[in-house]
Amino acid sequence: MSQGFTAPEEVAKKLGAARVSIIAAAGMVAAKLVAGYLTNSLAILSDAGHSSVDMMAAIVSYIAIRGAGRPPDGEHHFGHAKFESMGALVELIFLIGLGILILVNAVSRLASSAQHVHLGLVGVLLVLAAFSVDLWRTIVLNVTARRTGSEALKASAIHFLADLLTTVVVIIGMIMTGFGYVRADSYAALVIVMVIAHLAVKLGRNVFSSLTDRAPAGLADDIEQLVCSVPHVIGVHDIRIRRAGPQYFAEMHVELEPNLPLGKAHDVLDRVEEALLRRYPRMHVVTHPEPYESDAA
Repeated sequence: MSQGFTAPEEVAKKLGAARVSIIAAAGMVAAKLVAGYLTNSLAILSDAGHSSVDMMAAIVSYIAIRGAGRPPDGEHHFGHAKFESMGALVELIFLIGLGILILVNAVSRLASSAQHVHLGLVGVLLVLAAFSVDLWRTIVLNVTARRTGSEALKASAIHFLADLLTTVVVIIGMIMTGFGYVRADSYAALVIVMVIAHLAVKLGRNVFSSLTDRAPAGLADDIEQLVCSVPHVIGVHDIRIRRAGPQYFAEMHVELEPNLPLGKAHDVLDRVEEALLRRYPRMHVVTHPEPYESDAA
């Protein structure tokens, strides 16, 4: 039995979410750069830098999703789903680079005695508006990433979650600065670095698990239990699973009752694949039939 790859309507849904992310990120960059310029706040400028990375990440996501949505061809027999993993890797590199840049600037400001932050109504309003948009797009991207299983959108969602958290830190830093704690702005930037580091580790684990074909924990056991529940199946072994974007590729040897006619054995394997697809709609299954031989025999 053959299974289809990512449906065109699902690709369109992911591309739509990526386009919204690009537009929202571009708006946030402009708003935060203006707020940072008006207030001379390193925390706000760092947050603007983070939003810039978000925008680049969203663009990478869009390109990766478009590439991953292409059907298999003569050179890519398993499709192009790994494009999403590569896009997530590029986004990870962006995130790490931003963290290093903010860290250097924060340490430099703390080492300097001159730290002039000018809070104003326009700057404060821009930051609050950015927080509202960050919250909205984080929710939208997380929901879409969960529904489609997109690695690229999941990476973008992590970027935007980091942006949301850093905006919260910026707001706290602004409040502290307003009470006369001038260094609070630079310390807020350092907190942003820690948030970015944490999310980079989380994203890195997902990306490298996908790129190194690491089997999802517990999936092989679940597949074995499900396959063995099909009538005429005695056992299953040599289960091999790898992930590519939102898709899973599974191979296995299925032990069938001995002396089953060829046509009947084929029907049993069809039912095995149907059972797996009902639980894992994005799974591509390859089965190899074997006659069961007991130890006594």
